[in-house]
Amino acid sequence: MRRIPGFVYLAAGVTALVVLAPIVNWIYQAARKPSELLYPVSDEWFKTPAETWRTYGDLFVANSTAIMTPDLLAALAQQEASGNPVARTYWRWSATFRPFEIYRPASSAVGMYQVTDGTFEEARHYCIRDHRVVGEGPWYDFGSCWFNGLYNRVLPAHAVELVAANLDRRVRETLARSGIRQATLRQKQELAVITHLCGAGAAAAYAARGLVLVPGQHCGDHDTQHYVQRVMTLAKTFAALDKGSSS
Repeated sequence: MRRIPGFVYLAAGVTALVVLAPIVNWIYQAARKPSELLYPVSDEWFKTPAETWRTYGDLFVANSTAIMTPDLLAALAQQEASGNPVARTYWRWSATFRPFEIYRPASSAVGMYQVTDGTFEEARHYCIRDHRVVGEGPWYDFGSCWFNGLYNRVLPAHAVELVAANLDRRVRETLARSGIRQATLRQKQELAVITHLCGAGAAAAYAARGLVLVPGQHCGDHDTQHYVQRVMTLAKTFAALDKGSSS
């Protein structure tokens, strides 16, 4: 029997690597971020503003606070993911020697608010009770949060409550640390939007400037001022939808 040339084994190995590497990488990424399993159906859940309000309006109202009003909660959901509860981030290439970092999701963000892992771990310790933010507590405390460990970012009811509680709490803490006592609702809501987009550091800097937006500031791929303006414009749209559905 003729001996198989070495280059044939080499070619077979390279072919197997080319075929199997993407499959193994996808399995690894899906294990690290299970929401990627919903990729085949995720595009079917995008909504227009009217559809978002019709589908989730009751959740926005039920989980609203004095700062995180129903229209603002709806606007953030529309801006982030067009009301898609299983929205996912794009994948990106990276020049690295770590094989599972070469091609992977751009971030850990999940759901219609694109909540990252870090924000989720912080937010799940709070909930909304009678339109106020309360913290988790023992099961026998009827005024505290229960079963927070079961919260999930892809469930709309959980996502809305998590974001409402987290941003309301963060806005109040930022204003208190900055010594700002007289902020308008618009300023508080802009602070909430900046906190959501940019994080606590940028929110603190915004408060330190007297709640004034700086032209040209960016958070990731977003122009902060334009992002805030888009969200606030969407909030007006949802306020009109709310008024129309109530009349």
